[in-house]
Amino acid sequence: MAKKKKNKVLKKKSQKVKTKASRKKKVSAKKGKKGVTMTYLGLGSNVGDREEYIEQAVFLLEKNPNIEVTKRSSNYETEPEGGGTQPPFINAALEIKTKLTPHRLLEVCQEIETTLGREREIEWGPRTIDIDILLYDGEIISDDKLQVPHPLMHERLFVLRPLRDIAPHLIHPVLEKSIVTLYDERKAEAGEKYDDELPGFKEIKGGAYDDYERW
Repeated sequence: MAKKKKNKVLKKKSQKVKTKASRKKKVSAKKGKKGVTMTYLGLGSNVGDREEYIEQAVFLLEKNPNIEVTKRSSNYETEPEGGGTQPPFINAALEIKTKLTPHRLLEVCQEIETTLGREREIEWGPRTIDIDILLYDGEIISDDKLQVPHPLMHERLFVLRPLRDIAPHLIHPVLEKSIVTLYDERKAEAGEKYDDELPGFKEIKGGAYDDYERW
């Protein structure tokens, strides 16, 4: 009888150990899955060889061992926002997989901007490269350093058009609308000034540009 009781105790202990081990496996599996996030970036350049700066930014992002560029939009030429006399922008969007936290990713993007000669002396001024975090794995972040989703992305055709190239059915976590829906709504508000058949938004119908808020 004592042996049977002992065996039962050992059996229960081994079952507990197995349960704990299986729980650990599940937790580690979840952590591994959660360790990589799908993130969307917006790129812009209106100084010097604009397309080359976009290329260099993508190259430097890919060089980071914690970033994998999985999709890339076409380049779109767009008129600058924010006043002043500036050359047109080249804009693009990227889908990346990353293990970086949102704030560390922001630091990496800013480091790349500095490497490529981005100067911040003039607010809303011309820039060699601008890299913005548009969406980060469906998360909503709001603090002094970072706001995700980007607070003005849903109003910007020059952001929505390239993003529509790579993620048309992606849902905005605050507005709960797809990128293609946001693009169509914003385009309708703009009064059909932008023509999808043209190369980007270089030629604008109807004369005046939209009075967007500054980026």
